[in-house]
Amino acid sequence: MKHLLIDFRKEQRLNLELFSVIVGEKWANEELQHYVNKEDNLFFTDEGMVLRATSPKKGLYESVRINSRHKFSFTYGEIKILAKVPEGVGTWPALWMMSEDNPYGTWPRSGEIDIMEHVGRDKNNLFLCLHSETYNHTRQFQRYKEYKLLDATSAFHEYGINWQKDNISYYVDGIEVAKYSKFDLEDQSTKGWPFDHNFYLLMNLAIGGKFGGAVDDTMFPQDFIIQSIDIKY
Repeated sequence: MKHLLIDFRKEQRLNLELFSVIVGEKWANEELQHYVNKEDNLFFTDEGMVLRATSPKKGLYESVRINSRHKFSFTYGEIKILAKVPEGVGTWPALWMMSEDNPYGTWPRSGEIDIMEHVGRDKNNLFLCLHSETYNHTRQFQRYKEYKLLDATSAFHEYGINWQKDNISYYVDGIEVAKYSKFDLEDQSTKGWPFDHNFYLLMNLAIGGKFGGAVDDTMFPQDFIIQSIDIKY
C-alpha cells in the first residue's frame, strides 16, 4: 500500500508535480466564477491552503480550481481531507474525484465520486453523492445523501471515503455516515457502477450555478481552506 500525506500548513506553494491550477471562464451547471491562477486567490497560511473567491469589480467572480489529472490518480483506497468550508450564500465548495481516462466515455459514463459538497444557502448540510450513467442527478435518481453538520463553516472537519471494489463508504470525522454498494441498485454493470479504474482528485470553490444558487454579492471574499490530504492506496 502506498501513502500520500500532505500538510498544507507546512507548504508555501502548490506542489505542481501533483496538482494543476485550472484556469477558465466557462463551466458546467451555469456556474458564475472564472477560475484563475492568482496569488490573491490561492495562497497558504498557518491554517492551510486557501482557495479564495473574490468579486473584485463588475460582478466578475474569481475563484480557484485544482486537480491532479495526469499527475496523480489511483484505483481504490482511503482518502481523508481536513477542510473548512465558507458560509457565504452562493458558495459551492467541493472535494471530488473524476475518471482519469474515461474508459466508459465522458461524464457521467465513467463516473464521479463526490467526497463532499456544500452550499452556503444550506450551510448546515453536506452532500455525499456518486454519479454514473444510470444513476445521476440529471435523471433524478442517484446515490445521494445529505448529512447535517452544524459547524461546517466555523470548524475544520475531516471528510473521507473508503473506496473498495464493490462499495464506497463516506466518513465525517472518522464516523461512517453513508455507504453505497454496487449491489444496492438494479444496474450492476459499468453503467451503474463504473468505479473500477483510476480517478483523480479535484478541489474547487464554485460560485452560484444550479446548485450554488443566488449569490450574495456583499459576502466576498470567501475562503475554502484545506489543511491536509491523507491518501492510502
